Amino acid sequence: MPARATAIALRPTAALFAQYTSQGLAGVSPIPGAQTTTAGTPIVNANGTPIPGFFEPFISTPITGKTEQGFTAAQSQIFHNMFPDYLVGVNIQIPFRNRAAQATNQHSILQLRQIEAQMQQLKNFAVVDVRNTFIALEQGRVQVATASEARKLQQQTFDAEQKKYQLGASTVYNVILTQRDLVTAQGAELLALANLLEAKAQYERAVGRTLDVNRVTIADAKHGEVEKDTLIPGTLHGKVVGTENPLDLLTDGRSKK
Repeated sequence: MPARATAIALRPTAALFAQYTSQGLAGVSPIPGAQTTTAGTPIVNANGTPIPGFFEPFISTPITGKTEQGFTAAQSQIFHNMFPDYLVGVNIQIPFRNRAAQATNQHSILQLRQIEAQMQQLKNFAVVDVRNTFIALEQGRVQVATASEARKLQQQTFDAEQKKYQLGASTVYNVILTQRDLVTAQGAELLALANLLEAKAQYERAVGRTLDVNRVTIADAKHGEVEKDTLIPGTLHGKVVGTENPLDLLTDGRSKK
């Protein structure tokens, strides 16, 4: 990570290196003969007078011939390691008050802490999101159950009012009023059911089960063939799955917990 890399840059570094090379010599070179030494020039004293018996020797080396070597000779010399070079060294660097590296390291540490704080914030948000959607799902179930019971009660009231009307104990106005209340109860039940469906979808999204619940797999997208019918609303025989019976949603979520 960047923070660790910048911290390492503040530490002393030592590098050990070694080098080996082999060279080959080629071209035209003279062949020296036997060296000869003669008396040469006499050695004189401070007055310029030659000192008897002392001479500066003169060495001469005659050239007896020459040798010519080309590319193959140089390669042979390299292969037989005739002219090797060796190099061994140590490079030590000790940083003293490297302000630029220290500032870079502190900046990396602050970025790391910021990323950790953002990660924890995302985790907290996910936990809160799951709890809120679960609470909304439970409230939706209760609302559907309440609306369903209210609709059943209103249906019984409407049926009773119709029977009373048939027996002459009620009026058309009362029948219409109870019928209106029944329609209102049915609308409230449908609204509660729609809210429950939305709460259920939000809960599945929060826990990351949207694809699994609706039977959607990445493998189907890879080979382009759908092995199972998806449960996405409106895709299974033109029906919205799970809405045939409102009470199915009351037990569906509890069976999966």
